[in-house]
Amino acid sequence: MTKLGKTSVLLLSLLLCSCQNQDPVLSTPSSVLVDKKVSLLEIATLPFKTSYYEGEHFNRAGLKLKATFEDGTTYTPLNTEITIANQESLNLDTTYVRASYLNSYVDIPISVKPLELESLSVLSLPYTTTYAIGGNFAFTGLVIQGKVKDGDEKEISLDEVSFSIEGNAVHDQDVILLEAGSYKVMVQAYNQQTSFDIAIVNGYKIEAENILFSSTTDKKEYVRIKNKEDEAYITQNNSNGRIRPISDETALLASGTSYLGDIQSGNIIDFYFYSAIETQADIAIRASSGYLTYGDGWSPKMMSDEQVNRLFDAYANGEKITIDDDVILPGKGDKDNEVDMSLWVNWQTVSFGLMSLQEGWNTISLKITSDYVNYLGYGCSFNLDYLSVNFVE
Repeated sequence: MTKLGKTSVLLLSLLLCSCQNQDPVLSTPSSVLVDKKVSLLEIATLPFKTSYYEGEHFNRAGLKLKATFEDGTTYTPLNTEITIANQESLNLDTTYVRASYLNSYVDIPISVKPLELESLSVLSLPYTTTYAIGGNFAFTGLVIQGKVKDGDEKEISLDEVSFSIEGNAVHDQDVILLEAGSYKVMVQAYNQQTSFDIAIVNGYKIEAENILFSSTTDKKEYVRIKNKEDEAYITQNNSNGRIRPISDETALLASGTSYLGDIQSGNIIDFYFYSAIETQADIAIRASSGYLTYGDGWSPKMMSDEQVNRLFDAYANGEKITIDDDVILPGKGDKDNEVDMSLWVNWQTVSFGLMSLQEGWNTISLKITSDYVNYLGYGCSFNLDYLSVNFVE
């Protein structure tokens, strides 16, 4: 058998490519291709979903494009390199969605049909259905299903529904001004409605950034922070402590116009509050996932869910509170979306346990134990707006 030399193999490879009339395919990232001009942008593979009901959002999953440059080379853009023009909910007049890459675009054909429902039903309740006066409504976790007249069943997203209590409109994250009691939240979408029950109770809302640095206080509630079991409380903006109260333009989205961020494992956050009587209380936090899984550097595209008992151990007056594995701090976003800085303050209310309050001063301690690591390789946990103590009758 004749053994081919390297030069012969190379010539044979070139000959085969020429005979098969194949265009050279590039695998270079777009950041290097920005100076090249696209002469043709085509749909290589349609998205998995091309038929929608009105009110839904376009889903690019499965979409692949092929870009041919003026020099004849081709490239398959990554999803993160493709811009979708229409990010709004789809209406009956929509027949295509435009996808762009560099200097070119292509229209993806879709169909949108009317959504006529026979009924609405609640499949899953919100993660929290007990709220303190002065706290915030939180409807994350609520799953609504609609029965469509053509026989299908469809999950209705929360941005397709409206909420009301006793005839008055309410919204996710609204401040709660109602008196303590039991209420029915009406949910309406596409001329159908359903409902679920909530309880509003008396309690404390302790702002996480309400940190006391002196040794004495006459306040009804306050926060102190220790670093890695050290009895000396860390000072505000101490970079070594890795906890800092944040007060900037972004924080205007938070209650009290600020919040506690940059929380790392080893820190201990103590919440102090005074109770006039012995009673039971439900403990909840209003927090935002810091588990950055996709983004452009520190600019997030997606924050993922976090399991609360992986974030911290909680103690009520020195006794550990058991937090079940299914208690989740929800994230938000999509790796294919644009950068969204508001994901850092995607506030969610999560209830994680009951405690017995004693007459006089009480303490809830969060010992941060987070083992989450973000996509940049840094340890991360969560941002904290406030802790609420909701009295149970």
